[in-house]
Amino acid sequence: MNLNEDVKYIKGVGPNRVKLLNKIGIFTLKDLITYYPRGYEDRSKPKNICECVNGELAVIEAIVVSRFIDTKISKGRTMQKLAIRDETGQATVIWFNQSYLKSKFEIRKKV
Repeated sequence: MNLNEDVKYIKGVGPNRVKLLNKIGIFTLKDLITYYPRGYEDRSKPKNICECVNGELAVIEAIVVSRFIDTKISKGRTMQKLAIRDETGQATVIWFNQSYLKSKFEIRKKV
């Protein structure tokens, strides 16, 4: 396949998808493979808990040390908390309106 070929010739790309791609400036296969996301999160290097700053987005490998706590905070809104630890410290992870996560975590399991 030629990199300068129109995106409409890519298998699975129909007329509606072509319009959407053209709208964001993708006209050729080369445009498509060189279209990079606006943001990028590097999840390949986990941090220790002691290296994290409050409010920072970070990847942490830790062990679950408490059960999943699901709390109602207002009409239809919930808050979920989970305590985790690694060899450098302990932290509480908080989610909002994510009750389905309860089945994803077990005490003493690495996450």
